[in-house]
Amino acid sequence: MRVNLDNNVVESSSSSSSSSCIKREAKVISLGDEVDDISQVFHCDGLLLCISITEAKTRLVVWNPYWGHTRSIEPTHQFNKFDSYSYALGYDKSSKSHKILRCITCLRPHFHEFIIYDFNSNSWRVFHVTPDWQLGTINSGVSLKGNAFWVAEEKYYETSETNEEFFLLSFDFTRETFGPLLPLPFQFVESEDALSVSNVRDEQLAVLYQPWDTLMMEIWVTSKIEPNAVSWNSKVFLSVSIRKLIGPQFQFCLGSFFIDEEKKVAVVFDKGYRIQRYIAYIIGVDGSMKEVDLGESDRSCYPIVCSYVPSLVQLN
Repeated sequence: MRVNLDNNVVESSSSSSSSSCIKREAKVISLGDEVDDISQVFHCDGLLLCISITEAKTRLVVWNPYWGHTRSIEPTHQFNKFDSYSYALGYDKSSKSHKILRCITCLRPHFHEFIIYDFNSNSWRVFHVTPDWQLGTINSGVSLKGNAFWVAEEKYYETSETNEEFFLLSFDFTRETFGPLLPLPFQFVESEDALSVSNVRDEQLAVLYQPWDTLMMEIWVTSKIEPNAVSWNSKVFLSVSIRKLIGPQFQFCLGSFFIDEEKKVAVVFDKGYRIQRYIAYIIGVDGSMKEVDLGESDRSCYPIVCSYVPSLVQLN
């Protein structure tokens, strides 16, 4: 297993499920002056959608690291501190055109706005939907076979006597529709629990779940995943106690991660007790664990990891 993260490389050998070594590589790829203060990144098909949101300006740049090409996209809505934003990058399977989905939740006044950017027409258009769910403000989604998937929360009403519940939500970029709320392999989760979703070989999805009270971490993998249907493997991929491995009060904030099914390990990227440090937690299904310090972090930013295959797509 080999993963590039900025100028760090994490490697694990087959002698131990969580053995690792770090090799520093002096290779940093940058967008230069195209965009700075990147707050969100979404990967799809070898392209990276980089979002910079500041009080002064919102900037969107699609980047092909393989070619070094970029494409700046003029947003239709500038930053408002009372709004929350979610982005996704995908493609239309019929036209092969890439598209961007922008979801805006405005709190004052309260309403939702959904806008699609089409690379072929170089234009934005609004489409209307009344959601019975809401997306998280920290956890970004992932792309799978051109579609986007998130962990979404069922919309909570103050008059409701039931607790919030969480589901898997998809967006089909070919049909330009949201799918139904799909079940997670957990009976119940609370808003304080850690939830994160990851791509597995661009074939399946994996979900990380860590309850705040027991600190047991589980990772489940789908056996079938489509925009409107999901089934989960009957056996959990990984189930370990974070309380024993890290500490009695530790909990992942974002928990961006990937798994290696052959070596039976998960690598979770987050922050440590001292939130000024990025940490890679290499955890084996046998309960073994190793921490790798990846260096100093920005207090307001969290690490995001994704598998990457170079793309030949030209950004005109």
